[in-house]
Formats: sequence, C-alpha cells, structure tokens
Amino acid sequence: MDLLKSKFVLIPVICGALLAVMALSQSAYAGAECASLGGACDDSGWDPMAKLDEIGKPISSQEQTAAKWPAKSRELRWNMSASTETTETTDVKTAGDKTTDNTRNATSKKPAEEPSNITRSDEAKAIIAPLEDITDSDILLDVSENSSTHIAGSVVIPYMEFNVQAGVLKPVPEISKILGDAGISREDSVVLYGECLPCGGGPSVATYVYWMVKGLGHERVRVLDGTAEDWAASGRTTTTEAEILPGKIYIPAETGNYTATYDFVKSGQAQIVDARTLQEFGSGSIPGSISMPYASVLNGKRIRGEEQLNKVFMMLDKDQPLVVFTNTGMKASVVWFALEMMGYDARLYNYRDWATNQELKSDAAD
Repeated sequence: MDLLKSKFVLIPVICGALLAVMALSQSAYAGAECASLGGACDDSGWDPMAKLDEIGKPISSQEQTAAKWPAKSRELRWNMSASTETTETTDVKTAGDKTTDNTRNATSKKPAEEPSNITRSDEAKAIIAPLEDITDSDILLDVSENSSTHIAGSVVIPYMEFNVQAGVLKPVPEISKILGDAGISREDSVVLYGECLPCGGGPSVATYVYWMVKGLGHERVRVLDGTAEDWAASGRTTTTEAEILPGKIYIPAETGNYTATYDFVKSGQAQIVDARTLQEFGSGSIPGSISMPYASVLNGKRIRGEEQLNKVFMMLDKDQPLVVFTNTGMKASVVWFALEMMGYDARLYNYRDWATNQELKSDAAD
C-alpha cells in the first residue's frame, strides 16, 4: 500500500518536471519568434533571453577578460536572423571549420538586402574588388579546395597547401616558396577568390588566405566580390585550366598586426568575438566573448554591405582592438575581413590555441 502511494506521489512530480522542460523549450522558441517579429509578443513574465545569457557565461573560477557583454550579445543572438537568410551549422567535430550534417536554416520572408543590391564604398573596394574592377595587371588566385571552374587566367593554389594542419600555417619560408613558384611576388597586385565547398560555400577560404598574405606584408591584395559562377553569369570567360606563370621570388615582410596571441587574448585589452555558431558558443567559449556567428556578416555567399555591417557591429567599440576566433580561424576570417573592411582594428585567433594553453596552464598548476 505504501509503495502504491509513493507511485502516485512520484507520477505528478515527474510529469511536472517534464512539463517544465517542455515549457522552457517552447518559451525559448517563442522568444526567437518574437525577436523575428520585432518583439511584438505578449509579455508573459518569462524571459528566455535572460536564460540565453547563462549560455557561455564564464565559470566563476575561470579568468575573465571582458565580461561586460551579456545583454548586447543576447540581443544579437536573437536578432541576427531576423532580417536576413542565414544557415547555422554545427562544426565543432570536424577539422578546418568544416560542417557536419547538423544544419538549421533560419529564413526571413523579407531579406534586409538582396545580394545584387549590395553597394561598396571606395574604402571597401580597396580590399574587396568588384568584378568590373579587375584588370589585366591583377593576378587572380583561386584558393578553392576542389574547384573545377576558374576565372580565365587564374593561378590555382588550394588553400590547404598553406597549412600543416587545420588552423596551423606552414613556416613562412615554405609559404613564400609556394607563392613564388606559382609566379607571385609580394609586389604583385593579387585578387583572391574561392569557396569553402565543405562549408556550404562562402568566401572563408579567400578571406583566410587574404589574412595570411597580409601577415606576410603583402599590400596590394584584395578579395573578389563574388565567385567564379558570378564571373560567368556576368558574361566573362571561365575555364577548367589553371594559368602557369613564370616563377618569381617572394620576399616576405612579416608582421604580427593581424594575429592574436594567447597572452593578448587573456590580457583584457581586446573585445573577444566568437564567430562560431550559437550552438558552439553555448557549449563553451573564451570567457567574456561576444557571440557573433560568421553567417551574420554574409548575405548568401557575399559579405554584406556597409549599412548592414554597421548594424551587425553596432555593439562593438571601434576604439578598442578586437580578436575574432572560431575553432581553427577559417570561418572567423570572414568576420575579421568584414571588420577590416569597416575600419576596425581586428586580429584573428583560433579556439584550439586557447584550449591548448588553458590545458598547459592547468597541468602547470597541478
């Protein structure tokens, strides 16, 4: 009899707990829906956004660098897909910032801007080159992984050739030899293009190589504002053949202005931007990070126009340095490039270096 009573007591308790979990899930979903409608929902007293502030919050025992961003980060996380079409992917388990099959699409019926309507200022065009601005004096460099279609006259170097492994570049002398053997010197005007096909497209491989060559001191380099397909659609010539240029000597002039170190990240001098997906940010991040998924700076496969980027970056302090990271830095380079285009002082970093240094620090403490 006592056992029977205890079962009747436990059943409503268990059901209540399950209902609470369901309510939490539904409320968080409703919160996202409210955000996409401009917040036009009844106030029930439940604030799922406050719950999101707990995601990625620094553990009290960890170092904190700039933990003043929760409310602003929360606002961006809810609103990033409200005015555009984005695709969020969970890529934490694969090397090179490549995606898995876990994909969630967040699509708005009224995109904030059409890719064909994106305009660029003269300042932006200094680093992101419109198709019509390409001349015979530019060396076009396709850095796609497995591209079968190239802009006519392009040199082809898949971006992986510059890496020892995902997120780790080869030594500078080796990179310089690769570029020189391909017929590129540091004095040449180079226009980079290519897509990360395993990532679902987008310019991350081009922006990553742009970051790399800027670190070599290459001044005359830009990223193409489009793809080989865009080039073909505009009536220009494409080919399956790569251009072979006479070899040159590439003499680097290294600079550390574009790369963040572990010590700089933990120093508190910079705003830290986590450009991974919301799911990855929620699973753990560098303490004090701002969540700004790389997809938030993209409109389709192109980087957003300056008006839209100003909205994305409105929470950032332009007078303070920034560090942008993803697992290996590949996708972070898209956000880093957009920040550079908008005149921010930004550096690139990767989460693997942070995790490695944290582990070394923990081992030393033991």
